[in-house]
Amino acid sequence: MQTKEQNGLQTLIFSLGLLFSVLLVTPYSTMDPINLPKMVVLVLFSFTWLGLIFGYFRLSEFRQNRLLGALLAGFVLDAFLVLLFSGRVFSESIYGISGRNTGFITYISLAIFMYGAALNSSEKFLARFRVIFLSIGAILLIYGFIQFVGLEPFPYVNIYANNVFGTFGNPNFQSAFMGIFGAFALSSAFEIKKGGAYRAALVVLFMASIFGIYSTNSWQGFFNLAAGISFACILLLFRSQKILLAKLLVGLSIFGTLIVSLGILNIGPLASILSKASLEARRLYWEAAIRLLGQHPFLGVGLDGYGDWYRRGRSIEAAQNNSGLISDSAHSVPLDIASGGGFPLLLIYLALIFLTVASIVKVVRHNTNLTIGFIAVTSAWVSYQAQSLISINQIGLGVIGWTLGGLIIGYSNLPTDSESKINLKNPSKLKGSNSQSISISSFFGPLVGLLVGALIALPPYISANKFYEGLKSSDARVINSNAYLRPLEVRRMLVAANLLEKNRFFKESLEIARSATKSFPDSYQAWVLLGSLTNAGLADKAKVNTELHRLDPNLKLYLFSHVAHR
Repeated sequence: MQTKEQNGLQTLIFSLGLLFSVLLVTPYSTMDPINLPKMVVLVLFSFTWLGLIFGYFRLSEFRQNRLLGALLAGFVLDAFLVLLFSGRVFSESIYGISGRNTGFITYISLAIFMYGAALNSSEKFLARFRVIFLSIGAILLIYGFIQFVGLEPFPYVNIYANNVFGTFGNPNFQSAFMGIFGAFALSSAFEIKKGGAYRAALVVLFMASIFGIYSTNSWQGFFNLAAGISFACILLLFRSQKILLAKLLVGLSIFGTLIVSLGILNIGPLASILSKASLEARRLYWEAAIRLLGQHPFLGVGLDGYGDWYRRGRSIEAAQNNSGLISDSAHSVPLDIASGGGFPLLLIYLALIFLTVASIVKVVRHNTNLTIGFIAVTSAWVSYQAQSLISINQIGLGVIGWTLGGLIIGYSNLPTDSESKINLKNPSKLKGSNSQSISISSFFGPLVGLLVGALIALPPYISANKFYEGLKSSDARVINSNAYLRPLEVRRMLVAANLLEKNRFFKESLEIARSATKSFPDSYQAWVLLGSLTNAGLADKAKVNTELHRLDPNLKLYLFSHVAHR
């Protein structure tokens, strides 16, 4: 049973965690100013929240969400087995690769956010979430407009054709977020109890989100916006007891989804419309992920290991016709999880999605609980899921998607009106019916969680910051020393080796490259760099030939010629 103080502390931790996991960037501190800081704050706040949850542990409060708890525990346990036995480099399995950071610790944190959201889900909590989410969306709308007019305040090196990428580092992610946000804002505008000015403001935010999608020049946002709004319309019809119309729209939505899905796969009437170069590339990434899943069905290739295995997973045709097309992600969250963790991890993830869908159906059946707040959260979740099928598990989007799922599942377990009347006759059954004084554990638990999260999450950020400061110093000795900072990170080592090579520190560059190939033997880039260095000997180049053939067996002749003529 939660006290008022505990409830307020949970809301604060949740609000700050969600806010910073989406919005935080560190452009003056690290080479990756987007994903690494998001991972750090996600871990810090999730473990703090976990400490608070267990600080007031009451078995009765966990029973309602025991199925979700079992699935999430299974997901974490299986991910831990992948961490131990997949053969992937340990540090990359825990923290993920640079530029993604979707390793073991990130998935644990997402699971905590999902379960914490389920434990606290209620109509009141959904109202608080609405304020948080609308605030995040408004901030990103303003920031996106600033980027659109060319007034970006941060010194980003933009590799994309479009400058509107918000705090996500990629226009596709900003577009996807605007789709999720737009579906949420429009659904929320149907709340009759709210004043006209409030509802008008939500409509304005929805229209602004459409411009936000347009400004990114990415179609993803329109795709998942349409999915979210369509589902919101279905729920609104069920809420209004227009069952026949609702079922008809369900059928049309399924048919439309099927046609669009076939078009994305270059099949059917929409194939020519959807046959963009980006989708053609995605099809190759999906095919490689499926092939890797077939080759490693039980443990996958390791969390965030897709990039090291892509060349071994792609078909001969893909290697010959698209040899320069490389990716470190399957560009589909389910396929990333499948290729990284195998069938067991994929099945548990799909079970979590199925449980969320079943929870939505449960609420629809008990129409009295089908509120506008729930419809808004559900439309946003559907929008996120649509995006996740064709895109990368970016941390800022992932924490939103997993939180929305938790809110839906937890809400579905709330008592209906009839159950509430029964419980009123026995107040002891009501959650929080007995008063409880604030306990020391309410503060001790979060403090312990914060310390544990800091011990786990801060080392890679501290090393990244130290390396970044060393680069700014232009001191070769500092750069050389910082290349070996723990936990080791292959990108930092390659950057250091390249800089030292260009400044004629050939011995130091060679030592770093050799160390990189030893610590990260599956890094294709590390082997290519070693073979290109001035001081690389015949033995080095022979080893490079062998390893490049191992990492990309479909281009054997090309690779031997490529390295031999350096």
